[in-house]
Amino acid sequence: MSHPAPHPDSISPPWRLERRPHGRLDFLDAEGRRHADVDVLRAFPVSAAFGPVAIVGDNDAELAWIESLAALEPGLRRMLEEELAKREFLPTIERIVSVSDGEPAEWSVDTDRGPHRFTVGHADDILRLPDGGAVVIDTFGLRYSIPSIARLDARSRRFFERAE
Repeated sequence: MSHPAPHPDSISPPWRLERRPHGRLDFLDAEGRRHADVDVLRAFPVSAAFGPVAIVGDNDAELAWIESLAALEPGLRRMLEEELAKREFLPTIERIVSVSDGEPAEWSVDTDRGPHRFTVGHADDILRLPDGGAVVIDTFGLRYSIPSIARLDARSRRFFERAE
């Protein structure tokens, strides 16, 4: 991805982000309140590589709106771009090899990018889509796509049904 030229008046907003040891981001607002495990989301149009971007916390509450990543100081811009890239990494699950019982559950899958093992914290992290597909979100916030649950082999469908 090519980066935009730094904005001549790069800004440092009145809030900051901190990366926690487990990889997720915390948002510290202007009053010093910590919002743990926030998400960074592209806003419409999602094809606009450098903004707008929203930072959301619990219950999808918007904590910050960034009109343009190019306007931010380079360190913050880099952190947000890394988070967006991680969120947009979307391997496709082709086969579910195993899913452990209980929560969190350890998943072993074959994807279009090779075999992966990951942990799903809760059944709420398995999202059925209206088109018959699904998205599975691991404990690091990485998303895995299942384009069609019905097209999975029978064993994979059983693992999926048991996990959700």
